[in-house]
Amino acid sequence: MANGTDNYLILELKSGYLRLRIQFRHMTTSEYVINNGVKISDNVWHQVSFSRNKHFGILTVDNVNSAHDRRSGLSGVDEITIDDMIYVGGFPRTNDTVDTISSSRNFSGCLRDLVFNGITVLQNLFGQFPYGVSAGVNQGCVTTAPYIASHLQSQSSRLIINISPSGLFDYLFDFWFRTTDSGRSRELVYIQATYSAVISLTSGIATMLQVGTTDTHVFQPRLNDGSWHQFRMISSSTSFRVYIDNDFGSVAFERTLTTQQSPQITIGSQNAQGFIGCIRDLKVNGISRSVLDTSFARNNIIYNSCSIQNFCQPFFPCYNNATCVSNPGSFACICGSNSNYEGTYCQLYKYRRNCQEIFTFNPSATTGVYTIDPDGPLGSIAPFRTRCSDTQQTVTEIAHDRETLTVLPSSRQSVGPGRYSYNLIYKEGTGQQFGNVSIKQAAALADISESCSQNIVYRCQKSVLLNTPNTPYGWWVSRNNMKMVSWGGAPADSRKCACGVTGSCANRTKMCNCDGNFGNTVLTDSGSLNDKRYLPVKQVRFGFESLNSSRIGIYSVGKLICRGNAAPNHIITFTTRASRIELPDWQNSFKGVIDIAFKSTVANGTLLKNVGRTGDFFELSVQSSAVQMQYNLGQGIDNATLTVNSAANTRYNDDQWHRVRLFFSPSRVSLRVDSLPEVFRTFQQSHQVARLDIDGPLFVGYNPQRPSNGFIGCIGSLYISESLQHLDSFAAAFQGVKNGCGKACFFLPCQHNTPCTGNYSSFRCDCTNTDWTGERCEAPKGAHFSGNNVIEYKASNILPRLPNGREDISFTFVTNSSNCRIFHVQTRSGQQMEFGLVNGEGYVSVGNMRVTLRGILSDTKLHKVIISPTDDTISIDGVTSLVRSNVGLSVLNLPIVVLGSSNNDNSVSMCINDISFVGIRIMNLAFSIPRNNSVTFIRNSQGRDPISGVCTSSISYWTGTPTPSIRSLSPTRILATLPSVGAQANVTPGGIVGIIIFLLIVLGIIIALYVRKSKQDAGKYTTEEAKAAEHQATVEFKAIGPEVDTINGKKELYV
Repeated sequence: MANGTDNYLILELKSGYLRLRIQFRHMTTSEYVINNGVKISDNVWHQVSFSRNKHFGILTVDNVNSAHDRRSGLSGVDEITIDDMIYVGGFPRTNDTVDTISSSRNFSGCLRDLVFNGITVLQNLFGQFPYGVSAGVNQGCVTTAPYIASHLQSQSSRLIINISPSGLFDYLFDFWFRTTDSGRSRELVYIQATYSAVISLTSGIATMLQVGTTDTHVFQPRLNDGSWHQFRMISSSTSFRVYIDNDFGSVAFERTLTTQQSPQITIGSQNAQGFIGCIRDLKVNGISRSVLDTSFARNNIIYNSCSIQNFCQPFFPCYNNATCVSNPGSFACICGSNSNYEGTYCQLYKYRRNCQEIFTFNPSATTGVYTIDPDGPLGSIAPFRTRCSDTQQTVTEIAHDRETLTVLPSSRQSVGPGRYSYNLIYKEGTGQQFGNVSIKQAAALADISESCSQNIVYRCQKSVLLNTPNTPYGWWVSRNNMKMVSWGGAPADSRKCACGVTGSCANRTKMCNCDGNFGNTVLTDSGSLNDKRYLPVKQVRFGFESLNSSRIGIYSVGKLICRGNAAPNHIITFTTRASRIELPDWQNSFKGVIDIAFKSTVANGTLLKNVGRTGDFFELSVQSSAVQMQYNLGQGIDNATLTVNSAANTRYNDDQWHRVRLFFSPSRVSLRVDSLPEVFRTFQQSHQVARLDIDGPLFVGYNPQRPSNGFIGCIGSLYISESLQHLDSFAAAFQGVKNGCGKACFFLPCQHNTPCTGNYSSFRCDCTNTDWTGERCEAPKGAHFSGNNVIEYKASNILPRLPNGREDISFTFVTNSSNCRIFHVQTRSGQQMEFGLVNGEGYVSVGNMRVTLRGILSDTKLHKVIISPTDDTISIDGVTSLVRSNVGLSVLNLPIVVLGSSNNDNSVSMCINDISFVGIRIMNLAFSIPRNNSVTFIRNSQGRDPISGVCTSSISYWTGTPTPSIRSLSPTRILATLPSVGAQANVTPGGIVGIIIFLLIVLGIIIALYVRKSKQDAGKYTTEEAKAAEHQATVEFKAIGPEVDTINGKKELYV
């Protein structure tokens, strides 16, 4: 033992095995315990080592590593400071601090080669500072005979001892014993004296009887746990007392044991079957005695041997509060008569969720009554009995008390809508011999079933039923108290019967046969209720319109019949090989069973993977024709494999749900898939030596050692034992994982209702013949123009106005070209309108009148333009301006619309999208497959057509036509961008200088002509009215909001 401030480390023997206890510094939770299952108390040398890495440790005995106990909440708590004392072999009982952390006895045996952090502790031990040596520690290894264990190996084994009193009638006798025997009436000690006494064991419980009396005493607890227990007897002249394990369970008899001088004590068989086990440390009147003492009589005792082993220690193998009983060579888990668990380890819940599971897990089961529990052991619904039928399709049936025809009472209590009511009473089994089934229990069955149905019948004469569309006189009530105005064979709440759905009612104007039955004929409305969301039927309601002896109403409701298993729940979809879910604390729920459901179209992938820190692991993977589990549970250096091949003509990647169950135990591992036979493997191994090391997270859909083999598809209904894992609650934390189950298109990646195709990992949006483009069809379809290429639309007919009577034209553009024509339209009557940029500023022209708009639009940003010839307005980026024209512009008369211009410079780069010309989506026509005949493409000087793409607020080179591509479900959005100015012009620096000089000369000439013209016009007009009359201006431009700045004497209006 080593201890320090607020922490300690103790290595101790417990039930014949080593365990290590660690208390980390400042740790508020319980101590950290590591067990090792190699049997120690066998009187031979054992090599022991311990190593620690933060809060993970390995205890090794004879090269066998411990199974680990990783406590949650220890992350970062890894400090141990040994600043007090190190005790070897025990510690002084005067140490109050030590007493509070350990009640174990001091070690009895031999130690050697003790090394602590590289320091050989026992070297030169005696007489050397700073060691302190207590009494009872000797050099060398000498084990005295009384302490050596002996084995009573059969029911006839015995050791007979004659005792002489230490004083007048005073006797003292004690020894240690251990056993795992669960037999009945095994004599442990028989005291032959005047008043004899016998102490016997039955299933490990000790009972003392004084022979010839009724004086008995029962000791608690069980003593057949494989641990060492102390027996002590003290006798005096007036009484005798028996102790087992110190003062616990002591009993005193107020009479002397004997009047003889030498009573005889027998350990083992005296008159009946004897104790089977080991004894040691035998003392008579306080003096140690050897089993080989010549004064003792012996029969069938093996000296220096103790093969008794507690197979319930140190790793308790039983689950769900079961009792573990250690037997010779094995153990047994006693589940208990009131337990709901069964199996070798009491790890399996007794009851299946429905009949489908009963026949799946027990192929030999036959039609009969079984107990089921639809919501499992952790749910609130109690198990109940029901009838299971294994016909062509397994069904679960719940009976009730209204399956036969019942006549409505002909009384005033039945007059009026729904005046008669009856609550159905559902029954267990066949409906007679057992108790009732609640509506909640029946509803829970419906919830976990693939489908459920109940037949319902109403026979009538002059008695209406649903009475659609008027007030209904009959209906049924769902499990959640909803009034269901529909009948069998019709959709829920449709106000129809089956004949109303098919149009075959006796009166074709009615929705039910009974609603038109006013004669003396008995008619019937019947059919199956199939919407399991509302089943079972909780109540029926009927009523007569009036009291009449000729009115008849007869009804019945069939059994609740459920089939199959519902689709898995808490489902997630893995969309990439690297997608995963990580469950860090799954060990808290693990009791040896894992259930999982999956579906996919991909041929292979990892479903589950866990790796322990000592080489233990298991991996569940799926291939197209096999489900496989590889594992090593400490069975040796060779990994094991279980494989379940798919049934004939089927595949596991068939996009159907498949269910898998894994079972782990110390000696058996099994794998079951769907209803196929279970495959399993057994192996001989003491579970004390090694157990499944499940430290570390459980990876779902992913193998960290082979990341490229991740699962793609859907996983759901993951149960760790009976604990359902809510995988969907983890999805948001992991990339590539989606809630729900579906292929990529299930998650609606394609916008604007465009078609989607794909698989679980990728999708393709088909933007063909739509107004949209982009990998998700998320952006308006645009055209990239470079230089002088053109898209031309020619109307073949006079266009109609929009439904609102307008002739609106709208489009969006982006460019970094300061001078370009963007849009032009000309009608058959010769009317023209144009929009473009000059010096980066926008203009609109109608006829020969041009209006320039303030603001730079060649800023590589998207700009929205709306032109309305109807009310003479233009809007740019939401700012609307009024344009008044006296030419009565209309664009409906066989217009020719030109996007781009053959007069644009080769350096022009722009993109136009979202164009609507009086409701005509020109881009859709331009890039439809095949291309619409009304659209013509004109190539630029380099022989290139305009290219379809997404217009963005970023200008760069556009190098080619995009091809359709498959995108991952979570792609990084890459939007096509525009070419930059001069992108396609291969101009040398000298050429650029020459062009600039030429432009300056031309500009100088224009300015000189302008100045000359201005001088000639000076003083010619003195009023605005006279100027307007001279020019007869055809356009008046007025901004709505800002003040208009009109330049006198010019046809160009600059705002």
